[in-house]
Amino acid sequence: MRFRKYSRKHAFNILYQWDITGEPLEEVKKNYWKHLEEVYKNAANLAEDLLRRIESGEEVNVELYSKKFETLADEEIMAERLRKKLYTVYLLLKAAEEFHNFTLTFTGWISERSRAKLQKAKEILAEIKRILETVKGINGEDRERIEELEKFVLEVEENPPQDFDTLRELEERFRQKVFELSKTYLREIKDFATKRVNEDMGEIKEYAERLLTAYKEHQIEVDSTIEEFLKDWTLDSLGSVERNLLRLGTAEFMYVGVQDPGRAFNDYIDFAKAFVGKKAAKFVNGVLSAIYNKKVAAKGGETKENPSGGEG
Repeated sequence: MRFRKYSRKHAFNILYQWDITGEPLEEVKKNYWKHLEEVYKNAANLAEDLLRRIESGEEVNVELYSKKFETLADEEIMAERLRKKLYTVYLLLKAAEEFHNFTLTFTGWISERSRAKLQKAKEILAEIKRILETVKGINGEDRERIEELEKFVLEVEENPPQDFDTLRELEERFRQKVFELSKTYLREIKDFATKRVNEDMGEIKEYAERLLTAYKEHQIEVDSTIEEFLKDWTLDSLGSVERNLLRLGTAEFMYVGVQDPGRAFNDYIDFAKAFVGKKAAKFVNGVLSAIYNKKVAAKGGETKENPSGGEG
């Protein structure tokens, strides 16, 4: 079935919060799911709002919107694909913001012939190019459109404007190019976030709840099993990330069941690597592999609650 990785990620996040806060698991779950739905709705609404402003020709405060998109892109509980789109819009708006700063600075060069302001203007253009290079690295499929923006900046750098009207015209052209490119990502953000809330969330939440219920109902057995396979460690001495990844993985393998254990292993390894590092990923993989081989595979892969396995 779909979304297993997202279900595991959210279940881990909830278990991790429960472990470090000591709050009742049901309370942690309720607050977590509420917050998750809110951030997806916020992403959809923000994208829709900016898209409407761009298409209607309304004034857009790029500094304000860039900060809003940056804040949402930092929400680690959202799907990585969506976070990349949010971060892309933030970067594009940041580029437009920097071009405005270039305009203000270069105005000083035109009016005062200040060498310091000319140097500062060149540094701002270099920063814009770095931003666009980052955007291109994130969105390889839009390489040509991003390179058009880079080419525009290069032309400004090589042929700087000589009067205020031309300078303002260049800023407006760059701004419109940024908006036009951003519209693609804004539509994707809106569609993805809306679908995630209205269509996908139920399935994601259902499997995550199964994992959490499996651990809650078999907490003593799960923790004891992990202790059995730890060498020179106790469960309490582990970092909270490693401890709760092992708890969730053990509960899933022993009391929920999976048809594709390789994929499940990869998910837990990826989480450990992302949250702690390669050493933690190797440790989690080693312990979970030992538990699976001795407690699950050795018994024919059957589990107490789901002999046929739970993952498709």
